[in-house]
Amino acid sequence: MQNRLALLAIPAALAVGTAIAQDNAQPEPAPLQYDEVWEAWTPSWSSSAIESVAQSFIGSWKTSAPVAEAGEGAEGSTDMLMTVAAAPVEGVADALYVEQYRADNPGEPFRQAVMQIYKYKDGHRLRTYEILGDDARKGVLIGMGHLPEAFPALSRDELIATLDLDISPSGNGFKGRTPYPYPTGVGGAVEMTSEITVDGDTMTTADRGYGPNGAVVWGAGESASYTWTRADDWASVERKPGGLALITFANPDDDKPVDGGRIFVHYTGWTADGNKFDSSIDKGQPWPLTWPVSEVRVIEGWKQGFDGVTKGTVRKLVIPPDLAYGANGVPRAGIGPNATLYFNTEIITVQAPPPPPEQEAEGPEAGQD
Repeated sequence: MQNRLALLAIPAALAVGTAIAQDNAQPEPAPLQYDEVWEAWTPSWSSSAIESVAQSFIGSWKTSAPVAEAGEGAEGSTDMLMTVAAAPVEGVADALYVEQYRADNPGEPFRQAVMQIYKYKDGHRLRTYEILGDDARKGVLIGMGHLPEAFPALSRDELIATLDLDISPSGNGFKGRTPYPYPTGVGGAVEMTSEITVDGDTMTTADRGYGPNGAVVWGAGESASYTWTRADDWASVERKPGGLALITFANPDDDKPVDGGRIFVHYTGWTADGNKFDSSIDKGQPWPLTWPVSEVRVIEGWKQGFDGVTKGTVRKLVIPPDLAYGANGVPRAGIGPNATLYFNTEIITVQAPPPPPEQEAEGPEAGQD
């Protein structure tokens, strides 16, 4: 707790001191508008054909039927979600950032990947890349396809190509398949193939694994394919004056915090380069904050970042330097000067205010029997 308070409370104390000085001199200036803090980013496609393929793929998708749980002894099924977004990846033209989630856990993707559409001979290919590094490197990227202007730095050197699919226009989209089997070690297979078809609001994906004798060992028949349909985006994005951005993945209509009560927050914080500088999860317990957070001694981005939360809210806070640790940073935590901070947060518990103290019964007034 001591380290956590040092990271989040000390800069807030500095901000308080600054505010007092400003009160004695002149009013604080109005916060910058969001687009004065962030430069808008739009993709620049290499050709109209590549743009057409990308636009048919970009969006939010949901499996048309629940998918059976994987793994030995697993039971039940659940819907799967996927988001595909254009993203600025250094050294990778026409890049797409892809996340896949369980519908019951939309703030924690089980797969994160980069895809690239590129011209190959007389046609085009769709290449998939896995992101290198540990979960900390991937954690900062979660949900950032929704916020391309603040997409953390990611380069070709941090990716490893896995397979290509030859693609061609088809209907209101495209179809593609691997030109040959690719090596794999999944499920006893030594090779695998992959197929994809996107047609309007429907997408079908299919993978198959082959054993040493050439026989299909997983993914055969209907179980090889998943059908996806376009879905409303389950994440909402709020861009606030001053440059704070909030990506809310889940916000149940559940317990709402009340003035004087508390919220208990699990959080992990990163800088844009994937440095995980603090995590309540690693400490084993959520952090209690008195409600409203706007009156707590925390960095300004946290003061503004929890409006509208309930028990179960899952939200990402993207906090620009002026609402975090500014030009000083926090060197001991690996937070450099003018660092943007990325926090993944979840409201674990909402606690009501304590009851008022009981008042003692008043005795008889002086002079009365």
